[in-house]
Amino acid sequence: MYINPEHKKAQDYIDAQKYDKALSAFNEALKKAPNHPDILSHRGVCYLHLNQKKNCLDDLNLSLQLQPDYSYRYASLAYAKDYFGDIDGAIAAYEKAIELDPEDAVAYNNLGLLQAKKGYQQKAQRQFEKADKLAKIERKFMDRLDKDGIRDASPAPGKGETLQPKKLTPDKVLSRKEVYRSLFTDGKTFKEFIVFIKQGFKLTKDDQKRKG
Repeated sequence: MYINPEHKKAQDYIDAQKYDKALSAFNEALKKAPNHPDILSHRGVCYLHLNQKKNCLDDLNLSLQLQPDYSYRYASLAYAKDYFGDIDGAIAAYEKAIELDPEDAVAYNNLGLLQAKKGYQQKAQRQFEKADKLAKIERKFMDRLDKDGIRDASPAPGKGETLQPKKLTPDKVLSRKEVYRSLFTDGKTFKEFIVFIKQGFKLTKDDQKRKG
């Protein structure tokens, strides 16, 4: 979901790697929706592509201040900190993201990579194991989508849309590609997907046997 037409235009420019034009569009989008956390976060990504460290971190920090309980804001900031060489800052931000959302497989994986860079191999291995466990759960449910008939019945979103969280509900028909992109947008969507599965699916015979 885009906040306004300028926001969508900015994301289209990002997808086309036209970052200067994207920045102008983001600025216009913010004039119509001042201090909107999504636009600020996405403009921060644009600044990252332009290698403008201060502007990037300023936007991501402001976005986080506006939504301090949203784990994805910390994960985005962690990615940027790592990109600009602040590994310790990135680790702290990923740890906060996981604290807010213990089911964010991507955050566990990225935290593990950074801990391995710092030489904390045992800590890193624990993060990888947690990430792998969550990823296996996700893959199992993705396979269930195919088996139970939720296939490519609707078009996948544009690349820009993948930065926006999507709420999944049992009565919404989604393509496999759309669900996959949504899951790895942020950890909150993964939780919503679990609810979606529990509400909308029945156990297979094999699952029933294992449960019994």
